[in-house]
Order: sequence, then structure tokens, then C-alpha cells
Amino acid sequence: MDEVNVVGERYDADNAQSAPIASGLIGTKQEVGALGKKDVLDVPFQQMTFTKQAMETFSQPGRSAMDALSLSPSVRTTKGSMDTNLYIRGFSAGSGSWTLNGIPSMSHQMTMPTNYMDKMEVLSGPNIGVNGVGIFMAGSVGGTVSATTKKAQDKPNFSAGLSWASDSYFTETIDLGKRFGGNNEWGVRINALHANGDLAVDGTKDKKRDIAVNIDHRAKRSKSNIFFSYDYDDQYGRSNTIGLGSLPALPKVPKNTNNLSPKWSNDKYENTTFILNHEQYLNKDLTWFANFGWRWEKYSSWLQQWSGRVLQDMNGNYKGTYTQMPVFHHYTYFNTGFKGNFMLGDWKNEWIASIDFTRFSRYRDNNVTAANKYSITGNIYTGTSSAKPQVVWDPVTHHFNSIMRGWTLIDTISSPDEKLYLTFGYHGHEVDNNNYVNNSRVKSHAKAPILGLTYRFTPNISFYASHTENFVEGSSVGNRYTNRGDILPPSKTKQNEFGFKFKNGTVLNTLSFYEIKKANGIAVPNADGTETYKLDGQQRNRGIEFSTAGSIGEKWSYIWGVSYMDAKQTKTYKGLNDGRRVDALPKWSSDLALVYKPNDDLRFIGRLSYTGSALIRNTASYAKPLKIGGQTLVDLGISWDTRFGKQPVTLSAWCYNLLNKDYWYAAGGNNIGLGAPRTFAVSAQFNF
Repeated sequence: MDEVNVVGERYDADNAQSAPIASGLIGTKQEVGALGKKDVLDVPFQQMTFTKQAMETFSQPGRSAMDALSLSPSVRTTKGSMDTNLYIRGFSAGSGSWTLNGIPSMSHQMTMPTNYMDKMEVLSGPNIGVNGVGIFMAGSVGGTVSATTKKAQDKPNFSAGLSWASDSYFTETIDLGKRFGGNNEWGVRINALHANGDLAVDGTKDKKRDIAVNIDHRAKRSKSNIFFSYDYDDQYGRSNTIGLGSLPALPKVPKNTNNLSPKWSNDKYENTTFILNHEQYLNKDLTWFANFGWRWEKYSSWLQQWSGRVLQDMNGNYKGTYTQMPVFHHYTYFNTGFKGNFMLGDWKNEWIASIDFTRFSRYRDNNVTAANKYSITGNIYTGTSSAKPQVVWDPVTHHFNSIMRGWTLIDTISSPDEKLYLTFGYHGHEVDNNNYVNNSRVKSHAKAPILGLTYRFTPNISFYASHTENFVEGSSVGNRYTNRGDILPPSKTKQNEFGFKFKNGTVLNTLSFYEIKKANGIAVPNADGTETYKLDGQQRNRGIEFSTAGSIGEKWSYIWGVSYMDAKQTKTYKGLNDGRRVDALPKWSSDLALVYKPNDDLRFIGRLSYTGSALIRNTASYAKPLKIGGQTLVDLGISWDTRFGKQPVTLSAWCYNLLNKDYWYAAGGNNIGLGAPRTFAVSAQFNF
């Protein structure tokens, strides 16, 4: 017989259901919100699935999943040492707007933990009908990140991890899973983490811990999942952004280990989450489902910028005001409905009908007294000499409530030869916002169509097109602006998209073209360096995205994405800003990750991240922007599966920002941020 070569990936039950490629990093079976699980070629949107292995490989210490998600061409992340700023197609999408086990608003706003995540998926574009109604919809108009927690597999697992990162940041993790009962119907998965120490930027410290328990039950006619988690995070010296003020140019970049924030600035955060998912199979063609989510979020200490720190001169001197302003959030979500399928002649119909209910309450310091405003001075090159103030705690009172009710109807029709898929849907909802500070009430409602088409020219090549929308309720202006707490009017975001997908064995390519239109929110600089936020016209983002992932031969795997985005302002007041490029958004960005496996046990990983130049506007000449140059960053890593005696262990080492580049990045509005320094990390995972 001729020689036969058999090539395969090491089996990982956690990732197996996502049919991964590219050394197990990218999934090709995708969970698409209300549309359910689909092959990537049948999804009428740009969506990218990152497995547990991808998060373990690319997540930098202190930055959670940001650096794994940015391998999607739709995603851009800022590169500060402890940032959680993530943008999808040019719009902010912080973790407060993500979904967890299909439930919106259950993911917290700090560095979202990944140790209990099985996968994360980036669905590009506004799509409220697919993802359900949730708070922070304003932060998800460009797309949504959906996280799925780990479940116990048929084979028990027990692993423990130890890691160190610059400067002296130590992390310990435990992952334990087992199934019980007849036919292994019950499963329990427990994950825990403890981390503490100093990070690479001088004066930054982080102490975090979490525990997550996932219990699932699978029977012949039903399946259920219960998830509970508690997360704690206490950070010092976190913010490394600063206002440009009226400076005529960018100041010289400081050393990247400098801390632009006082070392005593503090974010102390706690998050408790409970989620229940249930499906009941009434017959082979009809399923009833119900989902419930509850979350209590506490910023029990938030000693941060009040009016921000603003540069005063080109020598790097700055002034700012800090305050202690704790915030407390409470979320409740419920969703129920039916889904099924039926035949209309030879055409198959897969449908879903559901209703949603969300309630959100916020409590905070709504009247910051003069005694609770602490003026500081400093220098971006030498630091601040302002001592930690004697903190005054103002009373915490009710800020506002928001109640949302929604409904969704979707039907996907497939042709007899399973080449053509047509998706028709309609979503409607009403929102009732009550602001108890200014005694205002905003009631709004909207309807949004969901239209999608995919056509398979061959089993490996498909064309897709879609129209999706999102609705932003009357949202509240954030704390950094002078008009904080003001309610902005409701607005819609609309996207048209089309593209092509090619999947052949271990290779997946996607080419997307899109246009998004959204009511334009701009930060208008004031003479004193502060900013006022208002709506003015429309922001129009047009873009092209290309992504490819797969393997070359037996030893090489890759993920590459490149994005071009033309973001302009249109329909502005008297046309004054028509055609103006949107601040802080680069036109070009790209990420390339390569994995080389000389054998089954050893992996070398390299990553190249490019972010193009962006604009920022100072307060002296708002009409004439300044340019922040692009950056190219290099990361290198190695991973080795070996044994200590008879004990299997995986050893890993990484160097992030290998060339130790100093650079500014555009942080939005009138603000610039200092990029993270070179960071080393080593870890060992013991699989018992």
C-alpha cells in the first residue's frame, strides 16, 4: 500500500461542538442568538467564534479576552495596560453590553473573566432582534460579544494553573468537572481564580478572585443549565488616559511604564450573577424555552476622574479633579417562547417566537459635594505628588430605573436542495426610563426588521446579505461630561451588509461589505478642557473586512483579519461637520497570528497587530484635528505539553509588545492614552 498520512487535532471535548480549525482556535459551528446553532456558511452575518483555547492563548494578564477578540477584523481594542475598551465596527462595545449564555446584560464591566468561558463569539453589526433586549444597548450598536460558560463533559476533568506576569502578578486557577447519574444526565463544572500583585505599569495593582459553578441536566425531552458566579476585582492606578486640552500638538510620549494616574485611584468591583436556561421538547417539531438572568453589580469604591486630567503645556504638566462615586446596578431579565419547524411543500421553515422583559436600576452619588472633589496636579513624565485625599462619602441615592418589554418573530426558510436560506423577522419593544435625579421620564418604542439571505453556490462557497437594526433607548450621558445624567433622545441604528464565505477542510475565509448609520454623538470640547456630549447629525461607517483562518500543511496554522473603515459625519447641524472623519477611528487595522507546531507537543505562536492612524481634536481648534500615528505591535509565545514524572503539564511563556514600543493611542473624545509596556508572562497548567 502507498503511504497514508493521518492528521488530527488533540481531542478537546469543551471545543469539539464548535468544530474548530486553526489549531483549535476558531470555531465553524456558531451560536447565532435566536437563530440557534448554524454552520458558518449558513449565517447571514459576519460572525467569528473564539474557542477556550484561543482565550487561553492570546489573553494578556489584566486585559481579559480583549486580545483574543481583536483577531476578528470587526474588533479593535485600545492597547493600554488595563483597558477594557473594545469597539466593533467603530462603535463602543464594552463588556457590559455582552451576552452570557444567551442572556443580555449579564457580563460585567471590568476585565470580564475568561477562566470559566468555553467560547466567545463576535456577531458584527446591530442586531437587537437576534440578541434580545438588554441594558447598555447603546454600547452594542456595532455588534455583540456572546460568551458561553464551560459545562461538564462526559470525561471528568481536573486541572490547576499557576502563572506569573510582569511586574509581580501571580494567578492561580482551578477547573473541575464531572457528570453523574444515569447516562451522565447531570453535570457540574467548577472554576475558581485568585490573582494578586503589581502589573507592568508603575503603581498599578490588581487583586481579583472569582468562582463559577455551572450545573446542567440533559434528558430525553429537555435540557437545563444553571450558572452562578461571583467576581471581585480591586484595581489601583488603573486609568492611563489623559485629556489633550488646548495643546497645539501631541506631547512627547513618556516611557510606557509611567503611570498617568495617581497610584491611589481605585476601582473596587463586585459582581454576582445567576442564569437559568431551559428547553422542553414538546415533540420533534416544537420546543418551549425559558431563560432567566439576575445580576447585582457593585462599584463599592470608585475613586476616579471627575472632570478628567487635562494637559496644561507641552512639558507634560496636568491638572485634574477626582471624586469618590460608588455605583450600584441591579438587573433582572426574563425571556420565554416557542421554536420549531414545519414543511411548506418541500421548503423547510425554522421559526421562533419569543417575548423579553428586562428591569434595570442604578444607585449612585447623585450630588457630588465640594468636599468630595479632590484637585490634583502632576506631570506625565515624573508622576503626581498629590497625596491620597481624606475621602468623603456622599450619600448614594436612586439614579434611574429602566423597564423594557420586547417581542420577536423570526422564520428561516430553506430550499429543498439546502442551497438557499431566507430569514425574515420582526422585533418590537417599548422602553420606560425614569430618572429620579432630574425627575424626567422617557418612554419610547420601536420596531426593527430582520432580513437575511444565504446562498451556497457550492457546498464550500456561500453568498450572504442582510439588513439589521438596533434601537438605543433614551440613554443617560456619562460621568466624564459636563452634562452628566442628561437623557438623550432615542435613536435607531441600521446596517446593510453582504459578503462571501469559503470553507474547505481546515480553511475558512470571509469577505464582508457593510454600511452602518447611527445618530451621531460627539464630545464638544469646552474652553476649560472639559467636554459636553450631544447628538449632531448622523455617523456613517462604511467598511470592508476580510478574515481567513486555517492550516497550511501539518505544521502551520494562522488567523488573519484586515479591515478598512470610512467613518464620516453626515446630516450635521447646518452641514457644518458634514464629511468630517469621526474621531479616534483608524481607517485601517489588521491582526495576524501564526502557530508553528514542529511536533504534537510544541507550539510557537507569533502575533502582529497593526492599528492605523487616527484623529483627535483639541479644544483650541476643534475644526483642525491632530493625527495620532499608527502602531505595529509584536507578541511572541511558546507552549509545550510535557510531563513532570507521570503528571501531564502544559508550560507556556509569552512576551507582549516585544519591541517595547512607546506610543500614544486615541482614547476617544479629547483624550489620548499611553500604550502598555513590554510584559512577560509564564504559566503552568497541571491536568490531573
